[in-house]
Amino acid sequence: MGEYNIHYYQTEASRLALEIERKLVILGLDWHSPRDMQSLAQRVLETDAKRISHVSGDSHHEIAWIELCGLIGLMNMLMAGSAEKNVEVHGNEVWKAIAQALWKEKGV
Repeated sequence: MGEYNIHYYQTEASRLALEIERKLVILGLDWHSPRDMQSLAQRVLETDAKRISHVSGDSHHEIAWIELCGLIGLMNMLMAGSAEKNVEVHGNEVWKAIAQALWKEKGV
């Protein structure tokens, strides 16, 4: 496994984590709050991609929510992709809080 792959995955994880943090701040969600993270996980898992594509995006809040769902999807894809290549990626505390809430909500 090349150094490039490790660097790529870790850099992308850091970029995604920062954008996710920004969206959580916009939405007023605290990643230190298990209640906020559980609520977020429930809503993410209930969100239908087709419905999102038809949302008007009239408010900053609505746009931030749509973008957050996409970023969380990218987070999951990055983790899966790195695992397939046997690259260990470590996210920050926000990343971990969201992942734990999603796993808990899914019963994993």
